[in-house]
Amino acid sequence: MDAALERMLNLLLESERAGVAVLDALAAEVKHPDLKLLLLDAREEESRNAGALERLVREGGGTPSAATGPFAGKVAAVGTMRGRLTLLIRGQEWVARKIEETLALAPESGPIHDYLQKMANRHRHEIEWVRAELIRLMDTIG
Repeated sequence: MDAALERMLNLLLESERAGVAVLDALAAEVKHPDLKLLLLDAREEESRNAGALERLVREGGGTPSAATGPFAGKVAAVGTMRGRLTLLIRGQEWVARKIEETLALAPESGPIHDYLQKMANRHRHEIEWVRAELIRLMDTIG
């Protein structure tokens, strides 16, 4: 596996782990059942992504990172739920950009390319879905 591709896959892996931590913490705080479900569903997707990325790095001959990215701490430092959720969306947008960058480094076909393409599509959808749901639920969020 190319060293640059391995670094980017590990960056995504660390970011997905951080996403799991953020979504766990947010879901534990929110009271609104629709928002809680949205956060828990997103958490499961992030967890699946982390597992898949770890497997792809290993199967590609690389070494999966054991680290978790710093995003969870950044979100926790924001004082309001609304602010934390807004930062969550910005974080998802950042990850979507990094997926695209990683996709450009991946072989044009094969398991890494295929997974990253699916992951990119899911992230784009998730960003729009979460943004729409947050707009709908903003009055119920503190």
